[in-house]
Amino acid sequence: MNILIIEDNIDISQNIKNILELDWYKITQIFDWKLWLEKALQWDFDMIVIDLMLPNLNWMKVCKGIREKKDTPIIIITAKQDDDDKILLFESWADDYIVKPFKIRELEMRIKAIFKRLKKDIIIKIDNISIDLKTKTIQKNWKEVNLKLKEFQVLEYILNNKTVSRTDLIEYIWWWEDLFFWDNNLDVYISCIRKKLNKDIIKTIKWYGYSIKN
Repeated sequence: MNILIIEDNIDISQNIKNILELDWYKITQIFDWKLWLEKALQWDFDMIVIDLMLPNLNWMKVCKGIREKKDTPIIIITAKQDDDDKILLFESWADDYIVKPFKIRELEMRIKAIFKRLKKDIIIKIDNISIDLKTKTIQKNWKEVNLKLKEFQVLEYILNNKTVSRTDLIEYIWWWEDLFFWDNNLDVYISCIRKKLNKDIIKTIKWYGYSIKN
């Protein structure tokens, strides 16, 4: 797996490189995106990690430009904590993002999660329900069903992992927020998914978490 790191902080970039190479990832570093980004898009990468705070970088334009040329997954590194910025990040062409300061092992976990997802079937069918993980669309009895962003993320995580603990699910979806708050509200999201799709699509495992219907 060849990963492109676009980060102007040499120390951060090198630390990421050192850790990821332990998992046999091939790392290509770019410190000046103005000079090398366009050329880099001509190469084949399995993933691109971009620092949102690079000077004079229109990250929305960059992500869109990458998507128009290829389907390479994108993870954005950001220092922004504002809720509106988080919404923009999820509505952008990026696949995921991570907030500074972060542990490189956390970035590594997110990279593995995306690669794991890409290895799976794009369209998953459960009874009369069809779930397209690429377009993030769902049909039930050939009619489109609209899930809210967080509802889809909860469903997608359970789909990708088959069986998950309640703790892992909450930490993955809401890791930057008050986990106790979301622990009390996760049941609401699960209930909404069941109501919109099927009451049996997500099964509760007592004292542990959830599993997806086979």
